[in-house]
Amino acid sequence: MKVVVIGAGFAGLAAALALQERRHEVTVLERRGVLGGRATSFRDAQTGEDVDNGSHLMVGAYTATLDLLRRGRAEDLVLAQDDLHIDYVDDAGRSVLRCPRLAAPWHLLAGLLRMRLPWHVRWEALRLAIRIKWGDSAPGATLAELFRRTGQSPDALRLLWGPLATAILNETPERAAASLFITVFREAFLADRRASRLLFLRRGWAVVHERLAEAFAARGGVLRRRALAEGVEVSDGRVSAVRVKQRAETRDEIRAGRAAVSATLPADAVVMAVPWSAVGPLLPEALRATRPFADLPRLGGSPIVSLDLWLDRFVVDEPLVGLRDSEMEWVFDKGRIYGRAGAPQHLSFIVSAAWRSLARPNAELVAAAEQVLRRYFPAMAGAKVERALVLREPEATFTCGPEVEGLRPGPVTPVKGLYLAGDWTDTGLPATIEGAVRSGFRAAETVEAGA
Repeated sequence: MKVVVIGAGFAGLAAALALQERRHEVTVLERRGVLGGRATSFRDAQTGEDVDNGSHLMVGAYTATLDLLRRGRAEDLVLAQDDLHIDYVDDAGRSVLRCPRLAAPWHLLAGLLRMRLPWHVRWEALRLAIRIKWGDSAPGATLAELFRRTGQSPDALRLLWGPLATAILNETPERAAASLFITVFREAFLADRRASRLLFLRRGWAVVHERLAEAFAARGGVLRRRALAEGVEVSDGRVSAVRVKQRAETRDEIRAGRAAVSATLPADAVVMAVPWSAVGPLLPEALRATRPFADLPRLGGSPIVSLDLWLDRFVVDEPLVGLRDSEMEWVFDKGRIYGRAGAPQHLSFIVSAAWRSLARPNAELVAAAEQVLRRYFPAMAGAKVERALVLREPEATFTCGPEVEGLRPGPVTPVKGLYLAGDWTDTGLPATIEGAVRSGFRAAETVEAGA
């Protein structure tokens, strides 16, 4: 079967590799020269280090992602904790969640008991964990409503749940669906001890995707970069082809000014692994007003802002630190994670659900990051920022409120041979890399079944 996959992010490459393993003839179209979609990176020209368009937290519960990396010969790029360990700082000092090697969920309970937390917060956390493990999935409720139902105090929200929930969902508890947080919490913290440990990448996202692409090509797959899909052709209710404009791909072709070439790729099946907002423009106009396609604009978008700073000395002493009571929620020591010793220290800050930060000038955001370092890390007193970059992703994820959960489509569409993949599809998860990979695998299974 000839299958065209549109998009070379995690969803698209997962679908492509899985389809190729089933011996289909697979072509992947990527409109850009760099791979990764909304989880990509670039090499900084001045420092030579990888810079992600957003440092995403991954955990051991990302079983499909780890499987994809194994199948794509990229598992060596993962740096995994032995056990869950997260440092937090605020004006009161350092607090550490360090979970011992006990069976889940006792490892989490023991870790919470040893944190620097008020006793009432510990009891409230236990009450929420019990509700999540043995209660319902709170359909239709926001996460803020779930917190109120389980008696979570402002202290618990500030010290525990607020930062964690916003990082997981890229949305505030007042707007996010409780069911999505419950699913992640169950999978990551209540099922298996190793599922909760943090995973880091030794290189940038684009490097991971290049490794996956190499495995795909080595097995006979075709990946066309700078190939702009212009439309999916439908005949008698089923997919027949994809119109594509191939632009100059190599540096030599770009320098030579090679003109774009339009072509039509025949296809027995098409997997659209693109953002929700890109689906409609690729369809015949008559289909755009039909479900599920007409509902996709209502998924909206939630922004992420990330900042990368290079300091002239070491200031942050852990690979990841949560920053309480700060606009900057998390800071990663990318240099340490990448295995580099010595200055400069390369730090990456993340602002999730960054509605307020999105419009702020770069200089203000950099100043805010520098201020939180000076506020929480004494070693910053004499340090200087040598370089700073600010990256914005206005639609980093879909808006995961309860009202949109019923709008997320599965892989099957009303068009025979046309399938959908992406973290925004109905995976049961929020917009995560794991959700994207699962959707790609599911789309491949559905293509194979001919559904």
